[in-house]
Amino acid sequence: MKKEAKVEFGIEIVKPWSTAMYDHNETLAEVVKNEVARMWEEACKKAEAEFVDEDDLGNEFADMQWDGASSEMVEIQKAITYYSYSNQSIGEVAEEVGTTLEDMPLYQLKELVEELDIKLDTGFVGFN
Repeated sequence: MKKEAKVEFGIEIVKPWSTAMYDHNETLAEVVKNEVARMWEEACKKAEAEFVDEDDLGNEFADMQWDGASSEMVEIQKAITYYSYSNQSIGEVAEEVGTTLEDMPLYQLKELVEELDIKLDTGFVGFN
């Protein structure tokens, strides 16, 4: 007796993955990357608005050490890069966050959605 095919979000789940599965996941990956980038940018703008150059030396927010980042920035950064920073500037960490997010494979994007509790209309397929 043939096993009934599993269907997720209207897509039949097969191994190896079908074109429909890849297409669905790649489309969703762009949605997730855009949403996380938006969250990151919002967290950075919020923290930058609260930034005060206490020494009045003309310091830029991006040049500030990472330990001065907001808790929201740190939460998003750790969810993306999986590690902590200590001697880098906010600008250096922001660059690493952007690069890592852009290059993130599908399975990590699925984990990122869960880690940051991102609400989506659909989900990644083929990972269960």
